Amino acid sequence: MADPAAPLQSQTHADADARRVVEAMEAWRRRSRVVRFFRKALPIAIAVVTLSLFGWVALKSLLATGIDLVSRGATVRMTNPHFYGQDGHGRSFVLQAREATHTGGASTGSVTLDGPLMRLTTGPDRRMEISAAKGLYDQRTRVARLTGGVNLSDTGQGYRLQTGDARIDTRTGLVTGKSGVKGSGPLGEISASSYAIESQGQRATFSGGVRTRFVRSRR
Repeated sequence: MADPAAPLQSQTHADADARRVVEAMEAWRRRSRVVRFFRKALPIAIAVVTLSLFGWVALKSLLATGIDLVSRGATVRMTNPHFYGQDGHGRSFVLQAREATHTGGASTGSVTLDGPLMRLTTGPDRRMEISAAKGLYDQRTRVARLTGGVNLSDTGQGYRLQTGDARIDTRTGLVTGKSGVKGSGPLGEISASSYAIESQGQRATFSGGVRTRFVRSRR
């Protein structure tokens, strides 16, 4: 006698087999999508890593070359450079220019300046400004030499000088020149063959054919 439950069991087994087939197909599709993704992503990742590696090697080579060039005295050009420092009394100064050319060692070479401007602190809310057409700054001696249309002004003393050259010792703040100098200030006008400005701009000495014209104060 046939079992009446046999067809139902067969149908159940068939349904289970169908579900397993569907699940297996879905799992296969997911694995296929993952495999396709990695087939595309891995070459890209390898290329990115390779390019990054070559870029890093090239960057290290450029940095090493730049450091080696400076240490061996190669010429380095700079646009709108600013050099900051202090003299022996802690007074700050800033030396800037339109363009600078550095030659020699990193800390012992010289800097050729185009359109230099130096600002020296001479006291609270006071400073001396010196501008020129050309200049040279020696990093070893910390002396700046400015030439060509040199203009000096002091915000504290109120004087202005025009001369052909200026030698600025940034360690002491001493400013000297041996070219003809003309100037004006609260006391009048002066001209001479050479000059020296010291003591934080408090004292100025003129020599050689000195000519003065004093202006009487209204007070």
